[in-house]
Amino acid sequence: MAGERDENGRKRVQELLGSNCVTCHGANDPKAGLRLDRLQVDLQKNPDAAKQWQLVLSAIGDNEMPPAKEKQLTADDRAYLVKWIEAELERFVESSSADRPALRRKLTRIEYQNTMRDLLQIEMDFARDLPADPISSDGFSNDSRLLELTPVHLEAYLKCARSALQRVIVSHPRPEQFHHRFDLPNVSNWLGEAHIASELGRQQQFLAKIEKDYPEQGEFLVRVAVEAKLQPNCGFPLLEVSVGYQPDTEILFREFPVTEVNAPGGHVFEFKGRIEDFPLPVRGQGKIPGLVVRVRNVYDDGSKLPKGAKGKDEKFAYPAEPHLPVLQVQSVEFHGPIFDTWPPAHHANLVTKNASDQQVRRPDVRRILSGFARRAFRRPVSDKEVDSLLKFHDKIKAGFPRIEDAIRETLAFVLIQPDFLFFPGAQQQQSHQTKSRPTGDWELASKLSYFLWSSMPDERLFDLAEAGLLKQPKILRSEVERMLISPKSSVFLEQFPDRWLSLDLIENIEISRDYHPNFNARLKTDMIGESRAFFAEMVRSNRRIQDFLLADFTMLNEPLARHYGVPGVLGMKFRHVRIPADQHRGGLLGQAGFLLAGSTGADSHPVRRAVWIRDRLLDDPPPPPPANVPSLDSIDPKFHQLSMREKLQAHRRDPSCASCHRDLDPWGIALENYDAVGLWRTEVRTKKGDKMVTSPVVSKDSFSNGSELDGPDKLKERLACEYGDQFARSLMRRLLTYALGRSLDLRDQKPVKALDEKFAAAGYRMRDMVQLVVSSELFNKPANEEKILAP
Repeated sequence: MAGERDENGRKRVQELLGSNCVTCHGANDPKAGLRLDRLQVDLQKNPDAAKQWQLVLSAIGDNEMPPAKEKQLTADDRAYLVKWIEAELERFVESSSADRPALRRKLTRIEYQNTMRDLLQIEMDFARDLPADPISSDGFSNDSRLLELTPVHLEAYLKCARSALQRVIVSHPRPEQFHHRFDLPNVSNWLGEAHIASELGRQQQFLAKIEKDYPEQGEFLVRVAVEAKLQPNCGFPLLEVSVGYQPDTEILFREFPVTEVNAPGGHVFEFKGRIEDFPLPVRGQGKIPGLVVRVRNVYDDGSKLPKGAKGKDEKFAYPAEPHLPVLQVQSVEFHGPIFDTWPPAHHANLVTKNASDQQVRRPDVRRILSGFARRAFRRPVSDKEVDSLLKFHDKIKAGFPRIEDAIRETLAFVLIQPDFLFFPGAQQQQSHQTKSRPTGDWELASKLSYFLWSSMPDERLFDLAEAGLLKQPKILRSEVERMLISPKSSVFLEQFPDRWLSLDLIENIEISRDYHPNFNARLKTDMIGESRAFFAEMVRSNRRIQDFLLADFTMLNEPLARHYGVPGVLGMKFRHVRIPADQHRGGLLGQAGFLLAGSTGADSHPVRRAVWIRDRLLDDPPPPPPANVPSLDSIDPKFHQLSMREKLQAHRRDPSCASCHRDLDPWGIALENYDAVGLWRTEVRTKKGDKMVTSPVVSKDSFSNGSELDGPDKLKERLACEYGDQFARSLMRRLLTYALGRSLDLRDQKPVKALDEKFAAAGYRMRDMVQLVVSSELFNKPANEEKILAP
């Protein structure tokens, strides 16, 4: 009887689809690429059909289909379809959930970089030779299904491990140290029209050359003493220190991060780095031999640069700009290599602290390997695992002249193991030899640290995992709060919005000089910074997610405020700035980065902006255009001379485009008051031949159901009021996808729905959402095991 009822139900569903849906979704040019005439109704035999049925359920359940102008389902038929699809999908989920193990995930490039830094306690570009991480359909680079471990990866990992451990474990005698101080520049012959001076405006530079006595290995320090001279109603000097050299016809430098000097008077700043990571001259070669320290003031208010000229002394100089801040360099010092003790601390922490004295002997090797593997694998290691590593060490040590060299190679072997390169760690078996706590705490420590820090757990997380306390709700919540406050959370607060908001697109847009001749390309970095800072403010202040749409503030620094025409913002640090309503600038949709990404670089691109809203904010991306749609250039030979509005009208005259664009374009047309670089406008400029032609902005458009959108303020209101819950669900799914390192599917539907309900009950606040994700069933599901590579 049950089989007969199932068959009757399937037959009725097929009849309903045939009479109400197949006209648009049949074999002849199916809308949105969805064919329902051959959609399988037995999901147990046809699991690939489940995703399509989910799309049908969403469209019918939300009354989006059939379209308003087509034949409608009766209330009974619609209810029957919804109930049947929901029941079939639930049966499918229950029958297939056990077939999907939780995957261990390989570290991404940035996770590998941060983990190596924290593990070895040195700074180095560890990920330099690694291939780029693939981007998933969700927009993230940490999808476990795509992160492969290829021979190319293994070769790069081994090369990097050996190179890094050469720096960490030293076996050579205490090196000679060099110390230099420069009160004045000592370089006179320099490439280009260089104004070499001690007082630094935006076109001067202080150059200090060390011809012979400098190290080629180890950590070094540059100490700069300056006096800052500020000006009223102006920003602050920006101190840039770099190290490099001039090999004849080019200049090679690497800069330290710029430091803003935001107070007048004297200051001393220190900059540290590894000399191997900076351009080094070949000794005795080049017209200007030697290592050079360069100091500049890179503040720029955007005003026109004055022209320079040679003086009577034949030296090139630029005139002073008294309206701008300057730095008076008082001294520059160079010290290197620097260390407090020898061997240095990173060597001692890894090697000699595990030795019975300063000499490493055979019994000490076991302690070194055990301690290192525990931190590298981010879990306790068994005696058997340490025995395996020790066996590898004993096998290779004959080929190395010193015991430190053999240890170095063995630790490099640890750093190419799956338990280092993947996380969470493999399940640790209990035995009489180990006293490890349940592995759930260790896995959770790794999941948590890679979610919020993109790096390995710190000692506090390790201690809580060791004690078996991390899973306790109060402790777990407290740790999330601690981690979000930590500076290490900046990686999460940058990486997630970068991928969620597609901020990488900003750098790919080439700005048209015909339309925007005064645009400074460095503003792209500030545009990205605004969106990152806005997201960070939302998390750290636990704001309601509606502020992404309706906020009356944004995060500005001086260059971006100048771009927007917002007065009174000085300095490079982003800060909370309240925006009057008549400036139309609050929230994501008024941010120049998103607006530039949704442009051609010359003018706005409403379709790109509309697709971004539907995809990134509502998790409802429109289908790709049909393959047989001709290019609009072939329809109108003067297409490139049309305004964007005229181009969209041409789209809608094509029947194959109109069906989708009538419900897509209004989302982007409502933002037409913003030009390509995100500035407010009331007129659109279009280049026709050699002339610029202007026309009034039209930011009003209608959907197929007759509803209208008129301008950005109405767009924000509609998104917040009518689509607020959908936006919340979309954001929750994005964050879960990032946290889990995989795409969500139908089998996640129940726990995700439960999270949505908790999120709504909590008032849709950002930091609360992070807490909900961490405490969720999905986040706490254990991973499967990987086998260790054989020695």
